[in-house]
Amino acid sequence: MKTMSLIALSLSSLLASGIAHADDTDSIERTGFDHHVAAPSNAVEVGVAAGYTQGAGPLAGGMQHLEDVSSAGGAVELDALYRINPTLAVGAYGSFAKNATGDQISSDADVLGATAGIQVAAHLRPQRSVDPWVSLGAGWRGLWLSPPSGKNTVLQGVELARLQVGVDYRVNENVSIAPVIGGSLNMFVSQSSPMTSDYSEITDKKVSFVGFAGLAGRFDLGGSR
Repeated sequence: MKTMSLIALSLSSLLASGIAHADDTDSIERTGFDHHVAAPSNAVEVGVAAGYTQGAGPLAGGMQHLEDVSSAGGAVELDALYRINPTLAVGAYGSFAKNATGDQISSDADVLGATAGIQVAAHLRPQRSVDPWVSLGAGWRGLWLSPPSGKNTVLQGVELARLQVGVDYRVNENVSIAPVIGGSLNMFVSQSSPMTSDYSEITDKKVSFVGFAGLAGRFDLGGSR
């Protein structure tokens, strides 16, 4: 009888120890850097990003390379997506950039760029606080070369493919921050210059590249968790 009591007491001690260990593990899981979070579905996802941008590659319309007229600059981006489920989101993006001048234009000129388009994003670990993601989009791109006086030179075209990757760190189930890096392939198709009275089609179309690196914040509104 004493033996049975000792066995029962030992089993109880082991069970209690196991439960305590599991509770400790769960506590670490909940409070560690990479922990479980409730992923959003059917939510509106608003993102704001800011960072460094620079372009390279041939320009159309008989102009020099992009880096000859536009040097390094800063850009801001606004995203609005619908989070269909924890993994997939679709929506729109827009951006504005101001760059330093390149060697081929006056240093007093303004070099401005803008984009707008649609995109799809895929979250790879949507139920973890550390959540890598990738987005692919396409849309419109514009470039303005504005001298101190006189008429602007304006190029308009297509952002053929826009790829971005980032790693969200979800502060809570509704807010995350992420380092972001990406780039786009672009083709300008029309041009307005001081020598023309209106936009004209560019015959010698070229493909150029514009890169971006920065920090983004994302906010999920509504939906379910």
